[in-house]
Amino acid sequence: MTSNRWIVLLPALAVLVAACGGPTAQASPTPPGASPAPTQATVAPSPAPTPSPTPSPTPTPIVRWPLTGLVAQEPGAVKRRPLNVRLPNDPAARPQQGLAKADVVFEMIVEGGITRYAAIFHSQNPEAVGPVRSYRFSDLHLTQMLKGALVASGATNEETDAVTRSVNAGNMLSIDAVRHGQPYYRVGNRPGPNNLFANLEIARDTLNRIGGGNPVDVPGFKFLASVEHDPTAGGFVGSVPATTVTIPFQHAPSTFTWDEGSKGYRRAQAGVRTVDPDGGVPVLARNVIAIHTNIWTTNVVQDIFGSLGLDYRMTGGGAVSIFRDGRRQDGTWKRDNPLDPFTFFDQQGNEISLSPGQSWVHFVYPEWVVPSS
Repeated sequence: MTSNRWIVLLPALAVLVAACGGPTAQASPTPPGASPAPTQATVAPSPAPTPSPTPSPTPTPIVRWPLTGLVAQEPGAVKRRPLNVRLPNDPAARPQQGLAKADVVFEMIVEGGITRYAAIFHSQNPEAVGPVRSYRFSDLHLTQMLKGALVASGATNEETDAVTRSVNAGNMLSIDAVRHGQPYYRVGNRPGPNNLFANLEIARDTLNRIGGGNPVDVPGFKFLASVEHDPTAGGFVGSVPATTVTIPFQHAPSTFTWDEGSKGYRRAQAGVRTVDPDGGVPVLARNVIAIHTNIWTTNVVQDIFGSLGLDYRMTGGGAVSIFRDGRRQDGTWKRDNPLDPFTFFDQQGNEISLSPGQSWVHFVYPEWVVPSS
């Protein structure tokens, strides 16, 4: 009886198991003509995007003043015109104010064997420079070379005519006291005629007002990149020590003494150190240059004593002695045209570079010897 009951139940259990399905159940076959059921595709992960490199900023080009080689904090200002201020150098005119702020000082012989300065102001515009005196033919040569403007008290008819022709040719401008008096004033603590001074801020405003404010490319010297450099760099291979230099002007030689701590030459004349009254700053020349050239007497009468003026050959070439870093290098100077700058070469023909800062340039006769030690 019991065995018969199990026989009856077995078919029922088989039906129940088939209905529930088990781990061995298989998918039903696809009916003929039907599309297979879609299966889920495996999607590969997208690669992470490669970040674009950050572009390096374009370096700002370093702009330097063409007459000092120093970095210009206002790059656009290097395109303004230099101002050539004519300063006397007789004993009654010393000390001259503003000398320490000039980019270049040209010292030149005038009538009677005394010297005068053409002080070139480009990177700075002092409010007081003086005393200011009359210009000479040599100032014409230098001002038009620099595309500058002349600051002086006037000149003879012959020199005024020569400057006017250069102005009309577009080579330079003049804001001397005769043409434009606004920048000039008299001081009460000096006797005349050495009491005329110029405010160069006003001089530059005057220059801009008369059409001299357009940018110009000022020709300059060639400079080393820094005051800190190899003393033999820049055409100074073969140079010799020169810690003292004498420019043998007739009445009062200019002497320069190397100051290692300041990396420049200290100037003195007639035994007195050259000090700018504006702040009591001693003059420091990074470079001292003696240019040998022809100098001749003209028929232009310069004063009530009948003294005849001088003129200079400032093109072509000749001998030069350059003092830098407490050393001396003899070579040659070259200048092809009246509007070209001076360039300097050593005896092997390598161009000489100057040390950044103020330069003093002296024009002397071809036969003069410039001693140094």
